Amino acid sequence: MFALDMMMDQASWKQVSETDSPDGAFTVFEYNYFSDGNRHAPYGTYVFIKPGYSHKNPIDSYVIFAGYCDNDNLYKWASNTEIDITCIASEKDSVKTLSKKAYSINIRAVIEHAKKS
Repeated sequence: MFALDMMMDQASWKQVSETDSPDGAFTVFEYNYFSDGNRHAPYGTYVFIKPGYSHKNPIDSYVIFAGYCDNDNLYKWASNTEIDITCIASEKDSVKTLSKKAYSINIRAVIEHAKKS
């Protein structure tokens, strides 16, 4: 039963992007999650980070962001020690998880509220 649950959870993810840090020491992944499973942001967007040496599945890595954004490609490496995350959000409480630091890497977030038409 556990294995079936794991397979179903794996099928709920769609990778949006993946980018290595400038020095190649870390990789950041962006995924969309298509389930209401026990996660930070059901049906939301997630950004994960893992060291380059790690063999973990990206979705089992460290969550640095989870929320509901109207844009894709939320993150960019500003340097080896800084990641910028920009989320354009329609709702006020769109960010559910936001790390300030992971693996000594600073995470800066800009949350912009989408203009209502």
